[in-house]
Amino acid sequence: MGILLDNGRYQVLENLFSETGYTVSVCMDVETRTNYKPLLINIYSDPAYINSFLPLFYNISKDMCESYHRVISGNRCIMAVFDYHQGVPLQSYLESLPKSDYPARAQTVGKLLDAVLILDTLPLVFACSALRPPNTVFYAKENTVRFNFIVKPDGNKSDEEEKLSAFTAYLESAFIKNRFLPEKAAEFLEHVRSGKVSGFIHICSAWRSISAAAMAEYEAYIQESIFGYVRRLLKKKAKGRKYGA
Repeated sequence: MGILLDNGRYQVLENLFSETGYTVSVCMDVETRTNYKPLLINIYSDPAYINSFLPLFYNISKDMCESYHRVISGNRCIMAVFDYHQGVPLQSYLESLPKSDYPARAQTVGKLLDAVLILDTLPLVFACSALRPPNTVFYAKENTVRFNFIVKPDGNKSDEEEKLSAFTAYLESAFIKNRFLPEKAAEFLEHVRSGKVSGFIHICSAWRSISAAAMAEYEAYIQESIFGYVRRLLKKKAKGRKYGA
């Protein structure tokens, strides 16, 4: 039997990361009826970490973050309990998709946008931690994107720029330049890259406003001949566009 936490309620299945004053483990609740669903427990034992993180965890509710369970004050430590999602790292999932499969990539971006909306309501340290690879995962069982909240102490250095940069990296992996990438999708990526957007709700709104038009472009592109593609490239060059295959 693995190590037990919180007076025997949680059994440690695997330690994911450990350093002085901080450990994060995959655990199982052996006392309550949770169908032995795996949990993620961040354990902070350094007094500086406790003072820094305890107020943040107390200010989070289940309504703000569905994955969050509770924070426990233990013997000279605190433990923050979250759901653990056994998905495929989103970066790896996107890399596994054919570059020309825009519908699958667009659908995944939509799932990502559905998921990131909650991150604007959470402290930056949690939002940035959630978006760092491999903590953002594609959960095939439910066809959703989920976050594993591995909140390392160095995450206190998080800021809005890091949050947007981490999110943009996923978009860049999704929208790789090729002959079938819709111009609308490429423009959306550039819009996010510019850093002029404020908050995920605005990014999500911008995506929804162009997603149907982008799909129509894709459907037109897959019907065009190679000569039609060359003509399209020449027109883009004439307009000073920088997109291409």
